[in-house]
Amino acid sequence: MKRILQLTGLAAIFALPTIAGAALVAWYPLDTDANDASGNGHNGAVVGGTVAFGQAGANAGTGLSADFPDNGHIDVPWSASLNPGIQGVNGSGSFTMSVWVNASSTAGFNSPLTAREDNGATVNGPIIYNTPENIWSFWGGNNGPSGAWNPLNAVTGTTVGTWQHIAITYDAPTTSRVLYIDGESAATSNVGISANAVRDLHIGSGQDDGNNFFWAGRLDDVGIWNESLSQSQIQGIMTGGIAAVVPEPSVAVLASMGGLLLFLRRRNR
Repeated sequence: MKRILQLTGLAAIFALPTIAGAALVAWYPLDTDANDASGNGHNGAVVGGTVAFGQAGANAGTGLSADFPDNGHIDVPWSASLNPGIQGVNGSGSFTMSVWVNASSTAGFNSPLTAREDNGATVNGPIIYNTPENIWSFWGGNNGPSGAWNPLNAVTGTTVGTWQHIAITYDAPTTSRVLYIDGESAATSNVGISANAVRDLHIGSGQDDGNNFFWAGRLDDVGIWNESLSQSQIQGIMTGGIAAVVPEPSVAVLASMGGLLLFLRRRNR
């Protein structure tokens, strides 16, 4: 019984870094597959066409990337943790979404990341678009009528063949939205968002079912957090990759682990 308690204590100490990193909900490196590397099990599946993994990535910190040459995209089954909050005016919880993009075309609406829901009566959830005018736009439905997406527009878009980091944040208590381009704030607003209550997450496409507004080009290092990250945090993710900000055990935790291991060794002699 004592040994079980000792091992339970050791497991709890090893779990501390995971608790510290609980804000990371899902992470798609897109190196070799559509799986979630956060450990939270939000794995995706390639549907509708081709997604070519193993391409050159955005930088040394992000690993490889995936190319989206046709209507292929990645669908991730709906989960409440991917869509915090509830459906209703200002119902969304806080969140951050980030992605590296490298476009091969800027024609039409191109969505690298979509979690939208249009149920015929109301629109809910966020969308990242590069618009037909080639400007970056953060759309967010706030349980308003169909079509009322409250776009938050930057003044610039993307350049074909160039890597660019895009992030959107939403702070629920202040209904504050920010669109970041390459780690810099490009547009802000104070318009609320309502949570997507049923639709899958789409990587590399848009619309409710993921069958339109396809991304053309490469995507890399997609991340979703359940809080509104600061600009400095987003810049850290951009420069070092999500892998660089996944928490490591602190000095205090490591010291505690060492002490417990020494205690167990003495007890087992």
